[in-house]
Amino acid sequence: MDLCVLIIDDDIQRIKEGALIWELEDKFGSDNIAFESDPNEAINYIEENLHKNIIILLDIQFPDKVMNGHEILSKIREISELIPVILWSAVSEDKETFSDFINNNAFGFLSKSATSEEMLLMIDRAISYFKTSLDNTIEDWIIQKDGDKDKPVYFTSEGKSYSLNQILNEIRTQTDVGKSFAKKLNELTIDLLLRNKETLND
Repeated sequence: MDLCVLIIDDDIQRIKEGALIWELEDKFGSDNIAFESDPNEAINYIEENLHKNIIILLDIQFPDKVMNGHEILSKIREISELIPVILWSAVSEDKETFSDFINNNAFGFLSKSATSEEMLLMIDRAISYFKTSLDNTIEDWIIQKDGDKDKPVYFTSEGKSYSLNQILNEIRTQTDVGKSFAKKLNELTIDLLLRNKETLND
């Protein structure tokens, strides 16, 4: 699994000196930990790395005239619904403002006073989420049956065809084709199960 932990915070230098970062780098490798203090640069980084499984630690408060956590999360959701975004802040949000994060599918909330163990547990939950996601299931299939990756499996009403490899990219970049494929695949699976055409085994 090609994994990246992206930390979006306006106080990156202090964070880099903390024990948490050492533990993250020890567990995932320093090349897989990225830092952005500028929200716009963070958005650019996400757009350029959609082929990876990105987990985001997002600070809520930024200096005046900079996007706050609510706005950043909203921008991320415009790009992709698949990215686990863990809110990470020293400030406790009240129920009304926190509901906005929930509506934008925040993956979880961690206080900056949380222990390294609590942080790593939350990140492990995000990794578990990836392991059961549709795009990673397709990727696992491609790895196991490499010869099938270029066979057309999806045909649009406009006459275009997509292979598994192409569909994987469409899903990860959250294009209309990728979203449509995921929806139709879920519908097909449920239909087959209900008509006893297929069964699922663990």
